[in-house]
Amino acid sequence: MPNKDIMRFIRFSSIYVIVAGVALLLAPESMGKLSRWFADNPRYLRLAGMLDISLGIWLARQRYQAEAPPILWWRK
Repeated sequence: MPNKDIMRFIRFSSIYVIVAGVALLLAPESMGKLSRWFADNPRYLRLAGMLDISLGIWLARQRYQAEAPPILWWRK
């Protein structure tokens, strides 16, 4: 099992990527002007948001699959 600091970093990065993806997905039209390429076609901005969300979910899923399941309270 990897180091706890590495697991904490993976957890933080997955949450960050999900939040950034949601922000890109729900961005107002004025935010699209940050980049000319995104401003020309805002669908690419939405696509980047969806990709960020899926990457974050994948990272979180990988992190929780690598961790042992917790001991249930009635079995302690």
